[in-house]
Amino acid sequence: MIFFGMIQCRSTKMNIFSQRKNWKQLLDGKRTYLRPPRGHHVLSDVFKCPDTRKAALGRQKRLSRLVEKHSKNFFKEKIKILCQHYAHFRRTRGDGNCFYRAFLFSYLENLGLMQDSQAEVTRLIEHVAMSRENFCRLKWDKAYFLNPEEYFSSVVSEFSHLVNSVANGLSSNELYNRSIQEFVPLRIISLLRLLAETEIRSREDDYKSLLPKEMDALTYCCKELRPLDVEAEVLPMRALTYALGIPLRVETVDDGLNRGIQVKRLDLFPRSVSGKGPLHLVESYWSSITTPEPQEIGSGNLLSSDDTPLLTLMCRPRHCDILYRSEQN
Repeated sequence: MIFFGMIQCRSTKMNIFSQRKNWKQLLDGKRTYLRPPRGHHVLSDVFKCPDTRKAALGRQKRLSRLVEKHSKNFFKEKIKILCQHYAHFRRTRGDGNCFYRAFLFSYLENLGLMQDSQAEVTRLIEHVAMSRENFCRLKWDKAYFLNPEEYFSSVVSEFSHLVNSVANGLSSNELYNRSIQEFVPLRIISLLRLLAETEIRSREDDYKSLLPKEMDALTYCCKELRPLDVEAEVLPMRALTYALGIPLRVETVDDGLNRGIQVKRLDLFPRSVSGKGPLHLVESYWSSITTPEPQEIGSGNLLSSDDTPLLTLMCRPRHCDILYRSEQN
């Protein structure tokens, strides 16, 4: 009996080893944008077998549950403010990629609800094609790529397949099941980071005032965009919004009490929507005494009928989740 248990245990270990070996084989042993140069730090579990990690996305839950579970009163009050506008939220795994994962999944959900989703896919791919032209003009360290253009094309192909699947009727449940699988989303997340970097480096003059002091665009991207365990700040959010032409609303629930119990809202608009340049945003603050405004759901595009972004994320310190308006539930 003991001998059989030892064999079973060894078999389980061999199975896990085989899974991890096959998982690494999916990367083809190549250096890519997913792998930093030799000697650079890598988040220890980025390349773990999918079965050994927490789910990348959770199911929708009542936003009010955050009020019940959190211990800090000021945080509870800020969530109560959001509850005036939103009914549900969806957790994302806090592994450094939560913004990109939340942005992608929220976009795909909204794409699936569009009346003319194929037209939106065409528009999106056109934006990606323009980014590819800028990407090809930039110099890339071979420590990150063996063949930059080949890598870009291969990941864009996967991205295009995913968005077309949604436009052609991929159900919400199927989308969720695909999204919690690791490999394809991880490569696509690397594409989102790459698109943001290409945007910042190609339009450095537009973003110069937003870069940290004594840091150029390339240095910033190497430190803040390429590592898969670095959470996105507002600058990469702006860059990705413009690169893909996708408006975004960010509800910020931070630790600050400088303005009292308030929630900071940022509406990020690409030039094609706002007509005011790539860095246009609308900033506002909401408190418990603010009268909630009706938030109507649009159709056929990424803006609601009141011209506000449909994609909405809740950003807490070093983490992003997806928010769902009350009218959607």
